[in-house]
Amino acid sequence: MAKKNSLATVPKNNQKLPSSEVLEQRRQLIVAEAVDASPRVMRVVVDMALGGDLEAAKLVLKVAGLDLSGGSRANVQNAI
Repeated sequence: MAKKNSLATVPKNNQKLPSSEVLEQRRQLIVAEAVDASPRVMRVVVDMALGGDLEAAKLVLKVAGLDLSGGSRANVQNAI
């Protein structure tokens, strides 16, 4: 018996699952939307960081390529 909610199951109405080509097209659309939205998303995250949100600040610095793990100062110095 197939698992419920599995991508490998056939819906109860016996419709076929989308082909791998269709799934790839859908994935590419999602990626394109994410890329298009990323500047707006980052603007919100930066604003949150500037407002004192420590997790947002860590994310902004991580995206900027700064390693704040405390192990080495080289990455921070290189960024400056």
